[in-house]
Amino acid sequence: MSHELASSFETEVIQRSHEVPVLVDFWADWCGPCLMFGPILERSVAASAGRWELVKVNTERHPDLAAHHGIRSLPTIRLFVNGASVAESLGALSEAGLKQWLDRHLPSPHTTTLEAAEAGLRTGDFSQAGQAAEAVLAAEPQNDRALYLKACSALALDPASVAAIVTAIPGGSPFFEKAGPLKELAKVLVAPPSEDGKGSIPCANAIAAIRGLDWDAACSALLELLERDRHYGYDLAAKALKQIFLLLGPRDAITARHQPRFASLLFS
Repeated sequence: MSHELASSFETEVIQRSHEVPVLVDFWADWCGPCLMFGPILERSVAASAGRWELVKVNTERHPDLAAHHGIRSLPTIRLFVNGASVAESLGALSEAGLKQWLDRHLPSPHTTTLEAAEAGLRTGDFSQAGQAAEAVLAAEPQNDRALYLKACSALALDPASVAAIVTAIPGGSPFFEKAGPLKELAKVLVAPPSEDGKGSIPCANAIAAIRGLDWDAACSALLELLERDRHYGYDLAAKALKQIFLLLGPRDAITARHQPRFASLLFS
């Protein structure tokens, strides 16, 4: 569905986006790239089978809206979902470029399946999680959330395959920053240290916890390893802890709980 803004941006875009994603095309009659981009948008929304809607805003007729939304370049497209702007692109895109942009930013129609994959990871049913992620990827090969969930299940079941999976996560994805840590943690599982010594037991516990995606237990075991023998396995404890903290992010409760002790042990 596509139409020119009739009267109310609040009604036609903000409120409507709670029911279906709305893409707003800010354009003008005098803008050559806008006139070339318009038919691409029209064909794309017609082919979307109602997955999203297009509202066109002529900035000459609605200069107040252009000013309110800070539009300084034409064409500008902005995607609204659940009442909020979630993505923006400046300038005309090719048909393929628009499809890639929409695939990256539109909510997935496979949300229920993705949530099932996440539930599988939480409960330790890694096979079910991987199968759910695969089902989404069969329909959407570039779905970054599904790729990330597949990589997480692979960390538990087949760590040697993690590197190939995370390579497909696009650079602009919110999951891209998690790809590197997953890849590095997979290396630990593929080739764990085999040396004896006082660090062997906490190392084995840490590896088992990483394979089970039990990050709290993994951090505890790695901190014990760091305390007993910081150089065990070529400084495995410090390296793995850094990757876990990167994977979880600085605001995660597990990071907040274990990072202070890590810093204390590392610099003591």
